[in-house]
Amino acid sequence: MSHFPRTIETRIATMSLVAPGFIEQRFRVGARIDLAGFAENKKARIQLAGGTTCVMLSVIPKDMDFDVGVTTVDHFAPERGSDTLQALAVVVQDNMMEMVAKLFFSYFPQVFRTKVMDNEDDARLWLQQQMEEIESERM
Repeated sequence: MSHFPRTIETRIATMSLVAPGFIEQRFRVGARIDLAGFAENKKARIQLAGGTTCVMLSVIPKDMDFDVGVTTVDHFAPERGSDTLQALAVVVQDNMMEMVAKLFFSYFPQVFRTKVMDNEDDARLWLQQQMEEIESERM
C-alpha cells in the first residue's frame, strides 16, 4: 500500500509525490538553482515516480537565484522517448522567472505538455485536466 505524500529533500527543493502520478517540486527560498541541483531533483523525481509516468507541478519562489547555465541545457532530453512526464506546470512568482521559463521552453520544446503560470491553484487544475485528457486518449 502506498502512502501519500512521499517526500525527498534535495539541496535546492522539496520533491513530493502528493498523489498517484502527481509530483510537486518546490524550490527552496534562498537556494540557488544550478545544474547539480537540477540533476539531484531529476533523480528524486524518477525515484518518486517509481517507473510510472507523472505530471509535475514546479513552484519557483519570487526572486529565485539561478545559474544562467541551467537555461542552456535541455534537462529532459536524456529521458526523451521514455515518457517519464506527461505534463509540467511551472508556477512563477515574478516577471523575470516567467520570462526565463518561457524562453527555456521556446528554445527546448518538450514532447510532454508544458505551461508557465503565476497561480498555483490554476496550475494544479491544469495538470489534473492533462492527466484526465491523456487517460481518456489511452482508452
